[in-house]
Formats: sequence, C-alpha cells, structure tokens
Amino acid sequence: MRHPMLSVCMSVAAFASSLATAAPKDELHDAFVKFLAARSFHAETANAKTGEALSSMDFVAPDRYRVHPAKGPAQVIVGDTIYMDLDGKLTPMPVPGMAKMVAQYRNGAFVKEIESGMSVQALPDDSVDGEPAKVYAYTVSQPVKADAKAWVSTKSGLPIQVESSGSFMGHASTTRVRYSRFDDASIRVDAPN
Repeated sequence: MRHPMLSVCMSVAAFASSLATAAPKDELHDAFVKFLAARSFHAETANAKTGEALSSMDFVAPDRYRVHPAKGPAQVIVGDTIYMDLDGKLTPMPVPGMAKMVAQYRNGAFVKEIESGMSVQALPDDSVDGEPAKVYAYTVSQPVKADAKAWVSTKSGLPIQVESSGSFMGHASTTRVRYSRFDDASIRVDAPN
C-alpha cells in the first residue's frame, strides 16, 4: 500500500505532468497553474476501485501538511520535521530534506521536467459531488508511469478530483484524490508545542 503522503504527491505529480501545448493540455495547464498558486487546500485520498478511504490531508503553503492516514498514526509536516502521533502525543522527528522533497511537487520547474512524453485527451464533461467539471485523461511517465484522469471545476478552474492508476513497489493501484477548500483561511497547520 502506498504511503498516504506519497499517494497525494504522486497524484499531484501525475496531474502536474499533464502540461503541454494542445488545447486540452493548455486548459489543464491553466488549472495546474491555479493549483500551484493555492495557499491552502484539503485533499481526501481513496482507493478508486473500492472506495476505501486511505487518508485525508490539509496543506498550507509553503511546506505544512497535516496527514491523517485511515490506518496508522496522524502526522504533521512542517519543513524538515515530521510530527508523528505516538501514543496520543505528536513527537517531532527531524527528516533533513523533507521540505525540499515535497516542495518539488508544487514547483513549476518540476512540472516542466515531467511534461515531455505525455499525452492528454479531453473527455465528456462530468461532475464531482454536483460540481460541474471538465474531464481530461492523460498518461505520464515520470516520476512513475501512470494513467490518470483529472476533473477541473468549470466554476473555479481548479482541479477537484484526480485519479491515477499505476504500480508502486510492485503493487498496482488506482488512487482517487478529491480536492476542496482552496485558499480557505480556516485551514491551519502549525507545529505542535
């Protein structure tokens, strides 16, 4: 099973890799530019085939995450420190390079690096929880090979759902990430005292 943070990062990377020059790619590019500019958001990750919840996450730019795996301890990531829930107490665990590793998924340079060799196709419009969306199918080869679909809100122009299928450590899976609460000032992720 994928680590919850990795699932979210891979979905973001798969979504980011959909950039290019044709009209559907341009539309997806515009959505991703808005996504990168978001100061905060909430994400729910699930197994797309079974609906099983895998994790939820809150993000606050530039480097703060609160991750609640469905199975396992909660984590707060602030820069290069992960605070793990150990027996009900968030304990700091320094992880040098963590901030740099996760920042790459919200970096335009990373996007340019992975956009070559992928294809994007517009699909019929759909909706996610009643919100109308344009839908795009795409294939990426970096950071891992994945087939993906993105639902972009016709109202906000932001991605509201991404599904990606691929293999990680020999296990095939299809992950669905639903995004909401973009730029919601009430989302706060602070380092525990």
